[in-house]
Amino acid sequence: MVRVNFYYKDGCWLCDSAEEMLNGLKERYAIEINKIAIDSDDELYELYRFDIPVFEFKDGSALYGRIKKQDFLKKLEENRE
Repeated sequence: MVRVNFYYKDGCWLCDSAEEMLNGLKERYAIEINKIAIDSDDELYELYRFDIPVFEFKDGSALYGRIKKQDFLKKLEENRE
């Protein structure tokens, strides 16, 4: 099992693409997704508004923006429980 925080904003096409990739992998790789809308909190919005989508992992690392599948899979392996 790998837990991933997914920061997104509605209407963001990069976020939609990242979520599509995530949904295609979540069962095969046992991914637990915590989906967080950045526009639900002013601090999150200020922190991530230019970086979304953001995948944040248990080890504190993160992937931002145009996320490549191979980079995501590498982070999954590094953060397996």
